[in-house]
Amino acid sequence: MENELPARQTTKVVLVHFSGDETLSYDRMNKQSLRKGISETGYHYIIERDGKLLMGRHQSKVGSHYQEYDAMNVGIWVAANRDDMSEEQSVALTLILDKLQADYSSSESIKYVYRTE
Repeated sequence: MENELPARQTTKVVLVHFSGDETLSYDRMNKQSLRKGISETGYHYIIERDGKLLMGRHQSKVGSHYQEYDAMNVGIWVAANRDDMSEEQSVALTLILDKLQADYSSSESIKYVYRTE
């Protein structure tokens, strides 16, 4: 199991992942992480189908969800396809992106990742 997670030194990107599967949940993701020996989900925020916004890994810590960007991003996971988000998810995503833009005003971009499996 991981012990103390390192703090992220810079934040250049907010990375939004769309699961492609609205049945996935925060609980299932945590169980998958534990099976892999990871003490907590690698995403910083999770937006479930009902629009509930949950905290994952602390925002100040290095994430573990997209190796190329982990050291310099905040990761958001959305339980849906981008085109099939519920209204509640869309509102939650807009609000968290606004918050992160304020927290990391020098970040360069928002990138989107779509499940391809």
